[in-house]
Amino acid sequence: MTGLNANHELKKNKIVNLIMKNQRLFQCPVCNGPMEIRSYSLFCENNHCFDLSRHGYINLLTRNSNEKYSKDLFQARHKISEKGFFDPLIDEFIQVLKEYQGSSDTKELAVLDAGCGEGSHISRISRLMNGESELRLIGTDIAKEGIKIAAKANNDIIWIVSDLSRLPFQNNSFHTVLNILSPANYSEFERILKKDGMIIKIVPAQFYLKEIRERIDKGRDYSNDRIVDYFSNKLKVLSRKNIHFQYPVDEDTLPFLFKMTPLTWGISFEEWKDHTKTDLPFVTVDLTMLVGKKRA
Repeated sequence: MTGLNANHELKKNKIVNLIMKNQRLFQCPVCNGPMEIRSYSLFCENNHCFDLSRHGYINLLTRNSNEKYSKDLFQARHKISEKGFFDPLIDEFIQVLKEYQGSSDTKELAVLDAGCGEGSHISRISRLMNGESELRLIGTDIAKEGIKIAAKANNDIIWIVSDLSRLPFQNNSFHTVLNILSPANYSEFERILKKDGMIIKIVPAQFYLKEIRERIDKGRDYSNDRIVDYFSNKLKVLSRKNIHFQYPVDEDTLPFLFKMTPLTWGISFEEWKDHTKTDLPFVTVDLTMLVGKKRA
């Protein structure tokens, strides 16, 4: 066995052990039956089978995905995350998780990052909360390219390709669902949440990346009112907080910052840079954090 194959084998064995400890969270996306890990595959009682990939994730999609997010976008977002772009946001998550843990008097926290992309957010939560809680962490996204990047990290997170409209998890399984700059499916989120569980949703606010938006389409304003109102109608809102700061931009960071957002789809970085007449010393990060739970 070559060194590369041996590393893949070690990684797969680690993931198998991790899934085994958490298999009670899973349900078959075909028949909704409970699942168990056997060898390198997840089986349900009706023998629907889903294999662990050599990269260390399981694809639980039951249909082909037309997801349009590109590998370049996920790689750029990963680079930006490594440079600390989302760190103030992650700090807020950890504070909310610790407050929830303290109020519910539970050491265990089962957390799902629904729409996790390339997994940077929940990976950083895992690193910063390591040893403080018994964390059961799962990241899922419909975009396989994002999950492939996420699964390269050496951490205790289970990575799943799945559809938010049919999440492959048991009812009442998770203490928290994170939904970060991603579409939501509240009926599914409520189904998999424990009775006292919470949803933490992040949406762009009015000035998010306004310096980039202004250089693409001057005068185009953004409002998150519709998304916030929908969240409020679906859930009991526990808190709403604005996270606002300016992130310094240098020559090395700018290309990744440009590529990480769907705002720039259809425009090449070179065209955009030629069109931009002024330097971009910083960008504004303006986000709304909504925390909610099921209505009684």
